[in-house]
Amino acid sequence: MAPPPILQTISIERLSDGAVLLTYNTPEKANAFTPRTYDELRGALVWAAEEEDVRVVLVNGKGKHFCAGRAMGGAENTIEAEIAAGTGLSQVLASYPKVLMAAVHGASVGWGCTQLTNFDLVYAHSSAFFQTPFMPLGLVPEGGSSYTFPALMGRPRANALLLAGDRLTAQEAYTGGLVTKVLQGSVEDFLDEVKGRARRIGGFSGEALGMAKRLIARGEGDAAARKREAGEGERMDLVVRFGREDTKKRLAAFGKDKAKM
Repeated sequence: MAPPPILQTISIERLSDGAVLLTYNTPEKANAFTPRTYDELRGALVWAAEEEDVRVVLVNGKGKHFCAGRAMGGAENTIEAEIAAGTGLSQVLASYPKVLMAAVHGASVGWGCTQLTNFDLVYAHSSAFFQTPFMPLGLVPEGGSSYTFPALMGRPRANALLLAGDRLTAQEAYTGGLVTKVLQGSVEDFLDEVKGRARRIGGFSGEALGMAKRLIARGEGDAAARKREAGEGERMDLVVRFGREDTKKRLAAFGKDKAKM
């Protein structure tokens, strides 16, 4: 059993022999991602994938929110660096061999929302909300969401997020197919319950879980290729839009609002 990597933006906790908890650990930024966060999440996932005893990886966010998208400001937070780091993470997520679970509370915004299509099971606290403010910011969908959201939710519901920039409640996200189950109670009780579910799944046969994931992926046909194609198109358009002056002004205003989260 190799020791987990020591990271700055992600904490790693062994819940049981078969279950690992990864926590987004920058609550002062509402767990918004920098290029470093993408890289560190990739490293943590690679470590867990190589641990033979690990069956399930649960991801949550420290503090009041799950993940508020991309971090604003900072010389290192360029769109080029984000795309490079995000592409590396996507390559790991595309055929991840272990069961991926998410425990979402508070804000699930932008990448905090689009990343959820990579998870096998998504549990949401009743306080959670889901939003992709791409159009209000003058951007385009990312994370392959121009394909995955319509495929999961149908175009009308997907467009509420991708085109209208609407905020969905946890129940609306469940009805739309983005969330596995909505849980009530305190956030602490919610996290304890999802951790318990992860421990339970972590006790299943690793071989059977892996086989089941491969069979499910096979049944989805060319979905992985179509998601990859969508992501490539999104990345090209994002570079264009990030260079526009109107986008820069919108992002600056949004960054001031995000700082208050």
